[in-house]
Formats: sequence, C-alpha cells, structure tokens
Amino acid sequence: MTTPGSPQEPGSPEEMTPSNQDLAPRRRPRWRRVLKWTSISLAVVLVVTVGVGIADYYYINHKITVQPYIVPTGSGTSPRPSKAADALHAENFVLIGSDTRQGASGKGTGGKNISGARSDTTIIMHISANGSGATLISIPRDSYVQIPSCVVGPHNQQSSPFMSKFNAAYSVGGEYSNKYAASCTVHTIETLTGIHIDHYAVIDFAGFKRMVSALGGVRMCVAHPLVDPIVDVDGAYHGSGLNLPAGKSVEINGDQALALMRARYALDGGGDLPRIKRQQEFIGAMIRKATSTSLLTNPFKLQSFLVAAASSITTDGFGLGTMRKLASALHNVGAGGVRLLTVPNLTEAPGMPYGDVEWDPSKAPELWNAIRNDKPIPGTAVHAHKNTTRTVPLTVAPSSISVDVENGTARKGLAHKVAAKLTAQGYNVVGIGNAPTTGYLTSVVKYGPGKVQSSQTLHASVPGSIRRTDPTASTTLTLIVGADYTKVKKVTINSSVSSTTSTNKISTISAATPGCLS
Repeated sequence: MTTPGSPQEPGSPEEMTPSNQDLAPRRRPRWRRVLKWTSISLAVVLVVTVGVGIADYYYINHKITVQPYIVPTGSGTSPRPSKAADALHAENFVLIGSDTRQGASGKGTGGKNISGARSDTTIIMHISANGSGATLISIPRDSYVQIPSCVVGPHNQQSSPFMSKFNAAYSVGGEYSNKYAASCTVHTIETLTGIHIDHYAVIDFAGFKRMVSALGGVRMCVAHPLVDPIVDVDGAYHGSGLNLPAGKSVEINGDQALALMRARYALDGGGDLPRIKRQQEFIGAMIRKATSTSLLTNPFKLQSFLVAAASSITTDGFGLGTMRKLASALHNVGAGGVRLLTVPNLTEAPGMPYGDVEWDPSKAPELWNAIRNDKPIPGTAVHAHKNTTRTVPLTVAPSSISVDVENGTARKGLAHKVAAKLTAQGYNVVGIGNAPTTGYLTSVVKYGPGKVQSSQTLHASVPGSIRRTDPTASTTLTLIVGADYTKVKKVTINSSVSSTTSTNKISTISAATPGCLS
C-alpha cells in the first residue's frame, strides 16, 4: 500500500527514530530432501582459540583453506554496505555449513548418492565493539527472499536475481564452481540486511564431528527420546540417524551431535524452525563447554580442537590471528555475553510458497538496524519494557493523517469496517488490506520518523491500541486491527490522553542458560 507524502513533525526527542549484463544460471538448483547439518561449531572456534603457541600457530594456520569474497560488479548490482561510525570496530561474521558428501564428509551420512554441496544453517555472528559480547543470528534456510545477482564464473559471469529459499544462494553461487558458493550467500545477506560482513567461514560434516569430539563431547538435558532414522524414499534419503535417549544429562558425541543438528524429518516433519531452536540450545552448551577452565587450561584438548577446526574451515582469508583476537574478547564476557536468536519471521504469510517463511516486516528491519549500528537488540537492553504509558497532548487533527488499515484477525471484512469508521472521523484512509498474519490480539499503530504526534492521535481514536515505531515506515501510518478492537472513538485536539508505546521485543536466549532438547 502506498501513500502520498505529508509534512514531517518535530516529535518528542525520546521517541524519534533514526531513520546486470547477467548470465542466468543454467538451471534452478535441484532441491532434494537430503540429510543436512549446521555450521554452529564455527561460533565455538571463535571462542576457544586462545593460548596457542607460536610454532603451532603456523602449523594450524596453514591448514585453513582460503577463498576470497568475490563481490559482483556488473550492471544492476549495488555497492557493498558500509559500517556506521559507531560500529567501525564491531565485527560481523557469516558462518556457513556445507553439506558436501565428498570424501570423509560423506561417510555415514546416508548421502552416498548425493553430489555437490549446499548450505543448510547460516549464522550471522556480531561481535560488539565495546567488548560487551556477541550476538548469533540464525537465518532460516526456508526464508523466502530475493537472491541477488551473484558472480558464478571466472569471467565475471553473473546470475540473474530471483525469488527463492535463502539457501538457494549457496547453490546458485556454486553452479559452475564451488569457488563462488559462499560469496553468493554473503552477498545475499549484505543485500537483504544492509549489514557489512567482515569475514565468512564454511565448515563441513567431518570437521563438525571432529570438533565436538575434540571438546570431549557435550552433556545436555534431553526432554524425551529424539529419533530421526535414515530412510530411503524413492531414492531420496530422509532422516539423520539420530537416536538420543531422554535424560537430564545425556552425553552427546561427535556423530550424535551431527545427527542432532541435521535432524528434522521425523522430529519436525521436515520443518526448519524447531530444528533451529535445538541448534541454538546446542550452541549454548558447546560455548559453555568451550569456555570452561578445563578446556582452556588443557593444552592437549585445546590443540586437538584447533587442529580439527582449522583443517575443516574455508575462510575469506582470516586465520588464527583474527580468531585469537575475537576469542579473547568473548572469553572475557563468558557464555553470559553471548545471545542467540532467529531472524524474526512469519509463517503461513499471504503470498508465501507453502512451507516458506517471511521475515517479519517490522521486527527484522529493527534487528538489522541494531546490528548495523552496534546497538542492543530491540527489547533486550537493561530497563527495556514491552509497554510504556504516559500522558501526551493531541496536536494533529485526523484530517491531516493518512492511514493504511490492515486486518490482523480472521474476522472477514474487519479492515473495511474500521476504515469506514476512521473516514467518518476525518482520517484519510489510503489503503485497506490484510496484515501478514491473523494472530494480532491487540491493535497496533505503526509509525515512522517524524510521525510521533500523528500516531498519538490515531492511537487515541482506537481504544486499547498500542503504538510501535517502524524506522522503515513512510509518512503514512499503519493501523493493524487486532482481536481486541471495539470501536473508533472521536478525539479532541489539544486535549491530553494516555499514550502506550510498545517496544518491538525480539526473543533471544543466553548461551549461559542451560536448555533442554525437545
């Protein structure tokens, strides 16, 4: 829904919001239901690379495979995003898991007839400039996004942009040569989020198993037996071979950990979001184990882990020097300084292909804005409250306010009904439609920069509603009508009313808090 522009308002200071000659791929990636895993161990690599001796440094460093980030430069491509001034010393990594079945990586994975390599779980790791800790953001593989133009050949041949699942980027980039696969994933992230990525790292099946084994395994609570058997369905393999018993402290070795990170068919019907939650719980357990005194002070365990990590990693050029610097920063804050979350998303959103997810159009932009500027994740700062209520004067008349009305419930015709009532009160309704989901319990007034007072007027007209800032919003307000809607109320300009502002809280978990797998 679009809107004509309207004048900017001064607003309350505390509420103001900062504002290809292409070569198409030979074919769309052929998606098979194959057994996959995750790249979570890269997060741990950056935590434990402390104390390695100078002789071992050169030995281990030369085990790392290097493939530079190849950025497309053809027509239709945008320049890479730059960092905000206050985030110049922050670090952003992309951690990618490759499910290649070649060599040792394919042994015991049920993938004997699976060729090539794909990405499964991808994580953005943000290291704060002030040393306060790290944020690990999982990107659902089934996110329905635009894959931008990527370099796919040695003579700057480039693919054409298209809409698909997020993990298609890795396959498109590697269509002609695996040399370009990770670059396409990184370029896709930079294009979608506006975040400057400093480095990337890719790890394979065998490396992940070796690293967990080098840690001496990981103990975790398992709520109930987790079983995901390998089955052959018409030549396509499903399942990971996972077979974990229930228990308060179950020892998980390298093979079991790999199966756990890849399991989703028998456990989740092939779904990705529940699996991400298990992955994050396991990341937390690995980080707690990796930052334990016993590991960091045991040179044999540390050496074993570093060799396992280095021999299984492909990076854009960073080595143990960068790992040691980051590990020192993370070791200082401990597991409690590491937060894990998933890109805020909506399932079964209108227009989405079945099974795909859409990034939340309100929360996701706020998350990326926080990462770009090295700020706390929305709703996670100390003293952050979900709702804040105070008395404010109404200064903008309804006749000066343009509104999009969206139905956030399953009640048919509700948006049209509310739009008619708003029009009767003098509002300029410029669009009527459905919200991305029908799960809104409370009506929400969304407003962008410069529209604080306008949002207060609309908020007063819809009793029980809350106000929510959206830095990407235009000059038009959006009213998402929730299940608690009762009426549109007449307002009096220059009167004082109670105004409730909602923080767009994003759910995170701490690596220091033990979870229970389910």
